[in-house]
Amino acid sequence: MKRGAAAAELVLGLGIAALGAFLLWETGEIRVSPVYAKVGPRVIPNLVGGIMTALGLLLAWQNWRAMQAAGPAPSRASAEDRTDWLPIGAIAIALIQQILLFELLGFMPTAAILFYCVAYGFGSRRYLRDALIAIAIAVVAYVGFVHVLGLNLPAGSLFFGED
Repeated sequence: MKRGAAAAELVLGLGIAALGAFLLWETGEIRVSPVYAKVGPRVIPNLVGGIMTALGLLLAWQNWRAMQAAGPAPSRASAEDRTDWLPIGAIAIALIQQILLFELLGFMPTAAILFYCVAYGFGSRRYLRDALIAIAIAVVAYVGFVHVLGLNLPAGSLFFGED
């Protein structure tokens, strides 16, 4: 592994561990009713936070060792070491649009845009096929959440008025 990639993954591992530790900290703030005997609302968040922290630290340690084995960092990054920001930007914009437009457009349109942008970010350039699959996945997810699980997801106030 190249030293630059190992350093980036070291930072990523520390970030995952920090996110897991934050999840553990915030889980401690959940108020638990005395109704719960053993399995309460803290169990799963504690489990996820503990696993995230452990895996983040493991990833950081593994990449710290890789950095030590790689030797000194090269003076300039080659063309193959540079980050392609277009896919990252497409996925980031899709996540931001979902956050900002979720109430206005609803779950299905924002989820379809998100799924489409993730396919683009992963390198697919079959635009029509990706759009159709994204719409189908969004519809199936909406039906599953609303009609199977009974969750209330917004259909979108732009199209259907206030929920």
